[in-house]
Amino acid sequence: MKAALLPCMLLPASLLVLLGERGAAPQVESEKSVEAIAQPSDLERVVAARVDDDRARDSVRALVALGPRMGGTPSGLKSVELLEEAFGALELDVQRHLAPERWVHSESGWTLVATPDGGEPIDLTRAWPRGYSPASEGSANLSLEASPENALLAQRWRPRRKGVRPSVVLDYGSVTHDGAYPVCAPHPRGRRAETTMFGISRPEGERLAALLADGIDVEVAWSLDAKTFEAQPITVVASLAPREGARPGHVVVCAHGDSDSGGPGANDNASGVAIVLEIARAWCAAIEEGELERPPIEIRFVVWGSEIHSTRAYMESELGADAVLVLNYDQAGYGTTGQRLHVEPDDLPANEAFVRTAVGVLEDHGGADGFPERWATNKSLGGTDSYVFSGAKRFRAEKLPSVTMFTSAWGSPDEQPRTPGMPGESWSDRDRVAMDYDVHYHSSGDVPENTTDREPENMGWCARVGLLALLRAIEAD
Repeated sequence: MKAALLPCMLLPASLLVLLGERGAAPQVESEKSVEAIAQPSDLERVVAARVDDDRARDSVRALVALGPRMGGTPSGLKSVELLEEAFGALELDVQRHLAPERWVHSESGWTLVATPDGGEPIDLTRAWPRGYSPASEGSANLSLEASPENALLAQRWRPRRKGVRPSVVLDYGSVTHDGAYPVCAPHPRGRRAETTMFGISRPEGERLAALLADGIDVEVAWSLDAKTFEAQPITVVASLAPREGARPGHVVVCAHGDSDSGGPGANDNASGVAIVLEIARAWCAAIEEGELERPPIEIRFVVWGSEIHSTRAYMESELGADAVLVLNYDQAGYGTTGQRLHVEPDDLPANEAFVRTAVGVLEDHGGADGFPERWATNKSLGGTDSYVFSGAKRFRAEKLPSVTMFTSAWGSPDEQPRTPGMPGESWSDRDRVAMDYDVHYHSSGDVPENTTDREPENMGWCARVGLLALLRAIEAD
């Protein structure tokens, strides 16, 4: 089915949990003047102060409470409705963009308890079902050997097409870098899965394996309510109208709205959605208060229904045909080892001017209240929505910028070569760039209390730097 554009549906006020009253920005004092922003100024600080770290934190909590928000699923639709209400309260023009149908999975509830013979039940609270696992419930004895009668305890179980099917599988080999949480990933058999499978943490798995090694019988009781079906992911597009005499085209400020792993998705990527909302709120409030005039080009705040899939559908549609600049946010609410902001990629010539504009904002404001003390630019790493645009034929031919800002990349520490001639690390002058990471990446541990609740300032940094970089870039053109 071809992508389609549908009108926004208005919702009851009771669903408005992401915004509060319109204009509820931090109170700042300023002369209500309009000026082009070309250098650090009192006006830049006034506009930046309208971003609220705590409000971004609360947005993440509200989104995660809905579920994984996978495109086309019930929790995905709930997040669309909340975003429509939030953007609509800013008096933005809000529309839905549908991507082509794809197979999706939705897990609405589950339990998993292991009870040693003669012992207390072990509630495996960190467990997470593998995507596309079929709904089931039951109880069985735990074993290290696969059989139809037993629950299988394994590390990185890979079913054979005609092999024995255990009643349920507990896998403790696919875990986070520290082993504390199971990763959230599709079933090894994908949507052809016939056996319900749960990921559990390494300590939980080792504890159960030790019980079996000691000859203690363990009974596993489980239930899973899940569905697999075809659906169209819904992207929310909220447009800020430009001033008279505006330039053609539009700027995209975006983040993927789904937890692409199927897990809780606080840092990846409710954090990015919260940042897009904060930029929209701050920008609209500054216009309403007369601190800024409307932009010289249309600005679209976009939350993708499904990472990459929905972005491609937008880029290939008439709606996305005149995009001229993209600022994307992904994993922008937490970092395990450091406190810094990254701008990526700096090795594409089309991005150099905008990357340097963002670095200019950081150099002018870095270390001030609401801005990071450290930052870095880094080479292309791939794997996020900005690359759909930068890899597109028109963006390559016209040398249009498409950039991502983030505070952690992937799920383990890394270093990358510094791009020749580009800033690299702000805190050192070396030929490598240290990449912060999120130890909870794509796991059941990616919940607010482990990530965005601990470092809400990360989202504030990203929103302020992105907003000021956009204002400088569009007013300079």
